[in-house]
Amino acid sequence: MSKPSVKPSAAKPVKDKRLVKATFMLVLYSLGLIGVLAAAGYFGYRLFQGPQAKPMTEIAPPKKVIPAFSTILSTSVPAPEPPKQIQVTLAQMVKVEAAKQGRPGGPLYDSASSKVAMSFETLPLRGPQVAEAQFVLAKYVQAATWRERLPYIFEPERVKPLMQVQYEKRGLKDPEHDALLAAGLITAGTSKVLHLQFASTTQPAVGMRANFHRTRSGKLLLDWESWSAWGDKTWPEFKEQRSQLPVLMRVVASESSYYNYEFNENWRWLAVKLHSPDRLQNVTGYVERKSMLGIALANLIGVPLPHKLPDGTTMPALKLPGSKALVTVRLAFPNNAQSDHCVKITDLLADRWLLFPEEGK
Repeated sequence: MSKPSVKPSAAKPVKDKRLVKATFMLVLYSLGLIGVLAAAGYFGYRLFQGPQAKPMTEIAPPKKVIPAFSTILSTSVPAPEPPKQIQVTLAQMVKVEAAKQGRPGGPLYDSASSKVAMSFETLPLRGPQVAEAQFVLAKYVQAATWRERLPYIFEPERVKPLMQVQYEKRGLKDPEHDALLAAGLITAGTSKVLHLQFASTTQPAVGMRANFHRTRSGKLLLDWESWSAWGDKTWPEFKEQRSQLPVLMRVVASESSYYNYEFNENWRWLAVKLHSPDRLQNVTGYVERKSMLGIALANLIGVPLPHKLPDGTTMPALKLPGSKALVTVRLAFPNNAQSDHCVKITDLLADRWLLFPEEGK
């Protein structure tokens, strides 16, 4: 028997052709996709960097916008105005000159100058200057209200609020004065203050002092603060409030032997009895013995202290033991004060009740 012949199959070549074609199409698609991605990445990169990163590319400068001439005129900066000249009218000049005439002249009233030495010259009680001062004081006393007294007072604008407190808030009255006891001139250079001393029924221990300032225009005016013994607080207020801040007070000072509470070390402190002008109130003031302030106060009340001071130190002359002195001081209570009658003397403004501008600071 003969074997049947087998014909070659046609399906295999066809299958191979399809496989080749699919592979070719896949490769083309991949290449196209890669190209698209590359192009997108390139343009994205260039877009992110901006035009200044592009090579061989010049960036044109921004064009200047020139406004129209009318706009320039409307927005131009005006030329600076010339400085204004201060115009002083004749009335203003007269006012300034009048103010100068209303103030005394000389070193006592110059607050910028250093303290100057003062002297005292006795005047006859029947002299013309004394008569003039008594006439001014009589006009002051005869005035019906404290406001009507202002024309006779030195520095009325500054003193006016003090007088209002003294007479309206505190309800106090001026001490009464009797016979004239002494008169004199306090002199420092060209400055002169007329000083009168009277007996007083309300202040029998120290009497009354009236000091008069003479202005450049020749007017004589009463120093109200020394006349009324003005203090920043009344004595009851001072003792009740126990202020730890210095308080200006006009007092009569004398020696004391009282050492107690915060000031019980008599080797360290000098005790000074401080009376109110009417002698109805008092406290004990303390100051360190070795200080210049302590030695100055000791000299005024007749207590010799052996401590050495620098050469050239100006101090008041030592008075007789048991002396009393009219002084203007600043007083302050210690922290958590244990009593209302033991205070520290923080400053001695003057060895009198009359203060000049430099001494009141």
